[in-house]
Amino acid sequence: MPNKTISTLAALALAAVLGNAQAANSPKYEAALERYYDLTYGHQIEQLGIDELSEKFREGAMSKPEAKACPALGQAIDDFSKNEFRKAITDYFHSPELKAQIVAAMRKQLTEADLNAYLAFVDTPAGKSYLAHSQASHVEVEKAIAEMTEKMDQSPAFKTMMTDMVAKLVPVMMTCNAKK
Repeated sequence: MPNKTISTLAALALAAVLGNAQAANSPKYEAALERYYDLTYGHQIEQLGIDELSEKFREGAMSKPEAKACPALGQAIDDFSKNEFRKAITDYFHSPELKAQIVAAMRKQLTEADLNAYLAFVDTPAGKSYLAHSQASHVEVEKAIAEMTEKMDQSPAFKTMMTDMVAKLVPVMMTCNAKK
């Protein structure tokens, strides 16, 4: 009797897994997943500040002493950041490979019912308003995180962590160096 129960449970589990796999590949599921991607992660990718990323790369490279000492190198860095670097990051963020990874991750978590519920909501007036505000706030949140990340070393928590790191690690490093 226990073996029959185990095999029944195994069959039900297998049917559930296969059923989910089939649903995940249905045309309706794929269309809903594509629309969800476009409204969420695809939209976020479109909002990336490629010019801003390119400029940060250029500023970082131009801050090196070698770039400051050699105008030709500075010009080459400037040209590279505006052309090759910009193209590389644009191609990366808009690559089919990145999209495929994102969609694969979504497939693991989102059912057709999940997608349909979200899409039904964003098709309502309240949902459209929420989506517009959510997307706009996401852009602002990303900017705030970037600004705070740049200022992280000035925060009290970071300063405390650095003091703690020096207090805990430097004595150990000195002990290790003394043994050499």
